[in-house]
Amino acid sequence: MDPEEPIAIENPALIEDENIHEDVTANKKVEEAKPITMDDILLNLTAAETLAVINYQTEAQQKIEELQKQLQIELKKSNQKQQNQTLLETKLASLTEYNQQLEDKVSSLDNQVNIQESHLAESLKRGKQLNDALQKELLKHASLLSKPVDQIKTSIDQKPDLLKTKKTAQGESAISDAEFIDVAVQTNNIKTDIVDSNEEATLKVNNLTGAVEFGFDYEDDDDLTKTAEGRLILDYNVVDQYNINSDIKFEFEDEEDDETENDWRWQLQGNYNLDPVNSIFVRSDIQRSQSDSYEKEDTYTTGYGHIFFNENNHKFNTEIGPGYKLAEPNDGEDVVSYNEFIVRTKLNYERIVTDSLQVTLGTVFEFGHKNSVYEAEFKAQNRIRQRLYLIFDINYKYNQNVSDETENDELSTGLNLQYAF
Repeated sequence: MDPEEPIAIENPALIEDENIHEDVTANKKVEEAKPITMDDILLNLTAAETLAVINYQTEAQQKIEELQKQLQIELKKSNQKQQNQTLLETKLASLTEYNQQLEDKVSSLDNQVNIQESHLAESLKRGKQLNDALQKELLKHASLLSKPVDQIKTSIDQKPDLLKTKKTAQGESAISDAEFIDVAVQTNNIKTDIVDSNEEATLKVNNLTGAVEFGFDYEDDDDLTKTAEGRLILDYNVVDQYNINSDIKFEFEDEEDDETENDWRWQLQGNYNLDPVNSIFVRSDIQRSQSDSYEKEDTYTTGYGHIFFNENNHKFNTEIGPGYKLAEPNDGEDVVSYNEFIVRTKLNYERIVTDSLQVTLGTVFEFGHKNSVYEAEFKAQNRIRQRLYLIFDINYKYNQNVSDETENDELSTGLNLQYAF
């Protein structure tokens, strides 16, 4: 500062005005920083503006109440829809259950219809057999009236291919009755008497059938082995009622410098038909062997049988049931005898391939605690001429309990001739 300049003297009033201005400014800043409330707004409004605000609030409140009422209505509608949906779901479940019951009833009725159709088919088949038997008896009766008929029959037997053939119930080729009569009439001018309507025609249905089978096997390896085997099968069948089957098989085996060993087996089974596809059975299987580990094996079983299908040249059936088995070993074998309860199961499939060829595939399971046996067999039966058949079979058998020097499994093949009667 220049010492020659005059010193300024501050005015006290100006200083006081500046302080007041600063306080007002600070208060305004504080007031601006405070939040503005509805009361502050209403205090600054005029009476008209305040009335307008109140009216607006009233309308807003009424709208809110109306919206709440609409919300309640919508909630009620939603609850009603949910209840309706639940009711529909309940009805749907009930209808589904009722539909399932109807399907079960339809399935049951369908099974009953199939059973009735099977009964009807069997009845028609039996009626056809009776009619064929009647025609044959009438034909025999007519053939007795003239000697030339015998000559015609002899000629037909010598040259069967000259006439058309038909299939009999047993699957054999036979000359149709109408054709036989036509040929007889044309050749010999045969005249037959008319059968009196009051005369009774007696029919005898042959329920008993059977077959005889023979075979021979010759082996020359380390030892010369000659084996002869035979089989006798008898079957007594009453249609739709019961069936009795007897199967006796014997085998003679002669090895060089050894004694002849004889084996035989007799299987006897009776079936009682509950309906065309279901049956119950009683069965015995008696075996005697001098070549196997066990000299004596006897099995007695009973159980239930079912035919899965028997049509279009196919047949598939099964058997299952409990049983009891007794086994005694041959002298010198290191196995022990046993008697135990078993469960036996059989599966059998048959197919007619052609007019002369039929194949069979069968399996048998015998489950026991001390010994179990599994057996499978394939057999092809080919008709050579009329009732003469050529039989080829393969048999596999697994025996769990055998002597130490004996194999558990056995495989055998055979080629035999069979005559059916």
